[in-house]
Amino acid sequence: MKRRGFLTGVAVAVVAAAGGAAAWRFHLFGPYYPPTPYDDLLKQIADREPARIFGQAALRTMPGANAASLARALRTQGNLTALAARDPANGHVVEVVGWVVPETVARYAALAAAV
Repeated sequence: MKRRGFLTGVAVAVVAAAGGAAAWRFHLFGPYYPPTPYDDLLKQIADREPARIFGQAALRTMPGANAASLARALRTQGNLTALAARDPANGHVVEVVGWVVPETVARYAALAAAV
């Protein structure tokens, strides 16, 4: 291998690494949400924007609910997926703007809206 080929390969690798770092830094490959104290719960939501919109309606059905009280209740319950599957069987459903959803889903959406 000649020196020119080696230096070209190194230059290409450096440019690729810089491009990857820039893409990571500016979140080009996925949504970016500012950090919150409730990220341990909110990371279970695939896309927070629709959850936030639905959560605004859900908050209207939950008088006195705020982010801290919702997070406190959700942290003691467990995983979103398991709870959402279990809630209808236990009769824990709520109606939000005409949608009947598991109570846990409404609470997670309300938390996304409250943050």
